[in-house]
Amino acid sequence: MPPPPIDYEGHYLCTVAAGGHEKIVKPVRYGKRRGETIVVNRQLLVSNAFEDLIMERMPRFHRIIRGFYDKHGYPVSKYITTRTRADVVYFVMKPLEWLFILFLYTFDTHPENRIVVQYSDYYKK
Repeated sequence: MPPPPIDYEGHYLCTVAAGGHEKIVKPVRYGKRRGETIVVNRQLLVSNAFEDLIMERMPRFHRIIRGFYDKHGYPVSKYITTRTRADVVYFVMKPLEWLFILFLYTFDTHPENRIVVQYSDYYKK
C-alpha cells in the first residue's frame, strides 16, 4: 500500500520499495515515523539521511527537490501495489541511493551516524 497522502513528509518510493521481497530489499529493522512502526531498509535510511543533510545545508535546494518529489513521488507510489512492483522500484532507486551515499560521504563528517539514526528514537528534527 502507498503511504498516506495527507501531511506526509516521507520518501514515498523508498518506503514502498521497502515492502518488496525481503531477499531483495533487505529490511534491516523496524523504525518509527509519526508514531507508526515501519519497515526500514538501507535505501530508505540513506535517502532520508541525504534529505536531512540537504535540508540542513541547502534549505532552498531542499524545498525545490521536496516540491518535485511530493508532486511526482506520491502519485507514482500509488501504482506500487505488489511486492514485485516494490522490488522493481527498489532497483530503479538504486542509482540514486549510490549518489546519495557519495554525497553523504563527501559532505558529512559522520555519514554513518546520520544514516543509522534515521527513523529511530535517537533522531530528533
